[in-house]
Amino acid sequence: MKSLGEIKNSIKKDFIVNGMLKSEGVYCLVALPKVGKSMLALQLSDSIANNKQFLGFEIKPSPVLYVSTENSGSQLYERTKLMNIEFTDDNFKFIDRNQYPVFYLRDLEYDIKQFSESGGKLLIIDMIKDIKFDKKIETNSYDDIGQVAIPKLREYCYKYHLTILFVHHLNKKGKSLGSTAYDGAVDGILRLTQSSVDKKRYRLVVDNRDYEGLDLSLIKDDKCILSVCHEEDDEEELDINLVLLIKYAISKIEFEFTCSSIIKDLNLTITPKRFGKLLNSNIKRLECEGLHIISNRVSNARKYIAKYEEPIIENE
Repeated sequence: MKSLGEIKNSIKKDFIVNGMLKSEGVYCLVALPKVGKSMLALQLSDSIANNKQFLGFEIKPSPVLYVSTENSGSQLYERTKLMNIEFTDDNFKFIDRNQYPVFYLRDLEYDIKQFSESGGKLLIIDMIKDIKFDKKIETNSYDDIGQVAIPKLREYCYKYHLTILFVHHLNKKGKSLGSTAYDGAVDGILRLTQSSVDKKRYRLVVDNRDYEGLDLSLIKDDKCILSVCHEEDDEEELDINLVLLIKYAISKIEFEFTCSSIIKDLNLTITPKRFGKLLNSNIKRLECEGLHIISNRVSNARKYIAKYEEPIIENE
């Protein structure tokens, strides 16, 4: 007989990307066509295979298996040259459209098994729409996606101790193309969108079952590598909801709040879930403005403890 606390303390938290992708999880990376899903998937591959942080997050290095249903090996090679990415024969394996006339998941299993036995931990499937299952899958069917396709991927996760990230399209409404099960049945979904004003600016929103949500502002360099915008290179103004929070903090100096309570107190025009993501993604920036925030999990809510100190002005 164990208490809930004992169970919690005995759970080993393992990850591929800390705060974003857990071990033996199924994740979906979605974006509109031509936005850069495959480039971001390659950037993730580079981080995991070559032991580099991913967008500033800690990673667990391992070999990567990249299955591309749309691009050939030569196209992938050209992209790695453009992005200045180098893989070794041991840390990156690739399966392209020339190797399989039709991509049946069962036909890939032998490669996946070999990859797992060599120590590989991350499988990327780009794109999921081209993967065939033993049963014909209708992309708009909740039952097909939620009870057949995603569970089969999860079976492979557990069987071969892998994290699987598959790439998929967004529709014009900003939702995953096809059934809502693409969002509901996975462990997390990464939504990449591009600014309509500045094509070098992106936003990555991560909804996750095991970690707090993320809302990251990104910028693309001339090598098509995305990085998180920091205060010194972020030309966008601080979100108005955070500005109002700072003004409130100046008057209160020290205070506690939850996302719901602060939205009510300040009459903010944002949902609690979205405000939590916005807040968590801007903790460092708020510190530069003098607002220092720490968080604690209390019962079924997350409580924030805030303290305001007059910020230090550089070169005073």
